[in-house]
Amino acid sequence: MATSVTLNDVFQGRVESLTVRRLLLAGVEAFWRDGFHASSTRDIARRAKLSPAAVYVHFKAKEDLLYDIILYVAQHLRDRLREAADKGGNPTELLSRLVHAYVALPARMYKASLVANREFSSLTASQRKQIVKIRDELEEIVGNCLMAGKASGEFSFDDLSLTRMAVVSLCRSTLLWYSPRGRLAPEEIGDHYVHLVLGMVTSRADRTQRGQGGFARHSLVSPPSRAMESGGIGTSLRSPP
Repeated sequence: MATSVTLNDVFQGRVESLTVRRLLLAGVEAFWRDGFHASSTRDIARRAKLSPAAVYVHFKAKEDLLYDIILYVAQHLRDRLREAADKGGNPTELLSRLVHAYVALPARMYKASLVANREFSSLTASQRKQIVKIRDELEEIVGNCLMAGKASGEFSFDDLSLTRMAVVSLCRSTLLWYSPRGRLAPEEIGDHYVHLVLGMVTSRADRTQRGQGGFARHSLVSPPSRAMESGGIGTSLRSPP
């Protein structure tokens, strides 16, 4: 699955105004570096190379700028997971695509994704409610795949809700340690997480088969790289300057 979409691409696909897109990109940079509350609208406008009052020309409040950033990032991830689900295939293939996208896409837009997670509480109550709806839909897409896999006999687990949350939490946790300065690209990390998740949910027989070289028949991705197997991500815990 292609994951090399930039944040600018995401905004360009959803916002017609070039000026607003510049403010969104500047807002991401300001909120990522200084946090929402410490970022002034003048600083955001300065980063966008616009007049000091530019933010209030296009947004009623700074919270609305933050909301649009989080909304567009969440919608992009939801749309890509919908596309992955619509491609069909057996549940193992589908779960592989979902997990890979859930890990790689946010990492590719690292700064905006961190802002979305870290500054969620800065939104208004009504804004948070809209974002939660999208996050619930992401969980539902994963849950439906898990249900289909269990019904077909491909997956083996006891508690659907617990397993769904385990998978989703694992995917979301990547942003806690990922750094663009690390040794592995987001897509490589996505490959490894696919192996981890399939190991969690597939039956014992399938796990044995994978151990005998049968994994490639089920997975859409390559085995983990040597860097991952040797613990090569250890240097990626630092954030970029």
